[in-house]
Amino acid sequence: MYDTMPEQEMKETVVETFHEENEKKSVFIEPTSTPFVVLFLWSLLLSVLSVANPFLTNLSTNLQSQNLYAGWAMAQGQVIYGNIYGTSGLLYYLANWAGSLFMGNISFAAMQCLALFVAGIYLFKIVYQLTAVKNTSIKILSLFYCLTLALGWGGLYSSIFAFPFVFGSLYFLMRYVTGEASDRGFIGFGALGALIFMIDPVTSLVFYLVTFLALLVYNIWAKKKAHGLYQLFAILVGFSLVFYPLGYYTVLNGSFGLAISQILYPWDSLHFSGQHLLYNGLLYGGLIIGLGIVVTWVKSFSLPANSLERFLQLFSFFASLILVLFVFFLPDQGAYQLLPVLPFFLILLSMWLGKSKLKRGGRHSRVQKSTSILGTYVAKNAFLPLLAVAYLIGFPFVNQYVLSTGETSERISAANYIKSKSKNTDKIYAWDTTAALYQASGRLSAVPILTPSLYQGTDENQMSLVNSLKETTPTYILVNNQVSLLQDIKKQLKENYQQTDLKLNHFKLYKLK
Repeated sequence: MYDTMPEQEMKETVVETFHEENEKKSVFIEPTSTPFVVLFLWSLLLSVLSVANPFLTNLSTNLQSQNLYAGWAMAQGQVIYGNIYGTSGLLYYLANWAGSLFMGNISFAAMQCLALFVAGIYLFKIVYQLTAVKNTSIKILSLFYCLTLALGWGGLYSSIFAFPFVFGSLYFLMRYVTGEASDRGFIGFGALGALIFMIDPVTSLVFYLVTFLALLVYNIWAKKKAHGLYQLFAILVGFSLVFYPLGYYTVLNGSFGLAISQILYPWDSLHFSGQHLLYNGLLYGGLIIGLGIVVTWVKSFSLPANSLERFLQLFSFFASLILVLFVFFLPDQGAYQLLPVLPFFLILLSMWLGKSKLKRGGRHSRVQKSTSILGTYVAKNAFLPLLAVAYLIGFPFVNQYVLSTGETSERISAANYIKSKSKNTDKIYAWDTTAALYQASGRLSAVPILTPSLYQGTDENQMSLVNSLKETTPTYILVNNQVSLLQDIKKQLKENYQQTDLKLNHFKLYKLK
């Protein structure tokens, strides 16, 4: 019987047996081969389906349209954090700018493809360590890409570009806990932390807060208290080696203070009361239940675990819980806010589904289970993941072609009108739900905050927007009828602007007198 067993199946059986025999130990298992073709095809698919694709650009969210504008404007000499408001890290915007210089949005999408590919490599290694089955690891990889596609529909979010560094850092922690990495490796770990911070600051701060607490507890438990101080210094050295050379860019262009202020905006904008809590509760509550995050939190702790798995369980649980609670109180809504939760959710999911499969015993049951792990994930969550994914992918199309029908064509008409009636040096403003007007008209924004429907969670930003519009007096202001006007803006439009003769149903276009 075993003589006729396929070679790959025999290898997986041997590794699974090894995994079971060492269940109570922290034994590190290196995967035999990485499915590079699968990783590349998934990464390519997600990048082709990004809003960098001109056929899908109209489906972009407000944040995606602002990210696209940032790269385009920086290529024309605008300064991030100075002329453009942004809460992502400097390295993310520099990559965006570099992409705009070479082949535009296509290059930026190619960078995302590379980021997803590298993230998949590290995720495969992590999941294989937890499940000891290659087919199961590939299924978890497919789930990762599917959920990234759904939560981050259209792509190009900074969280996606941070994935390879998050997974790389988690993989290092796994190697350290199993004794495969030394304390010297924390210099590189600190460098990875700086890269995460320079791409997605929110994810970085949460990740390293949990890392500090996890290593503190682990070193006390393992009686390595002296190692903790050395690790802290090593992390700081590695962080500094990357952060200061890159951060000096903001010092040179005079935007360092603005950069710190804008990066901290998500924390400053947290509101623990208000109407946004109801919407957030419905959206994020529905998603964490629908995608099985809540069930996975519970189920991942239901099986015995060795020291490595217990470390990852606690680490991933607290990191994902903090991130979920964080987005519940943010005034800026969007399913993409849950993207940083994915790495930690998938680790917990791997423990739940992967370990429960191993517990069933028997070579044939293992192989059969590995081929149906996605079905198990869906069935164990009452098929709610299918509904959640259908909603996440379908809503942008419904919003664009049903709920907002006519807005896109009128926005293009306004952009063409502005382009033909203004000079290249004139600046405009879009009082709108998207920043698409700027690139469509070929005109820069007059103020750093590109639209009034994002980054308005603090009184400081609301005042800054009003004052900036008063001081800069854009040549044209396009007003979306569905976006409420502030009293100060109404007064400014009445005193300094006149409505153009362009006939629009969803907008009003104003020209400076």
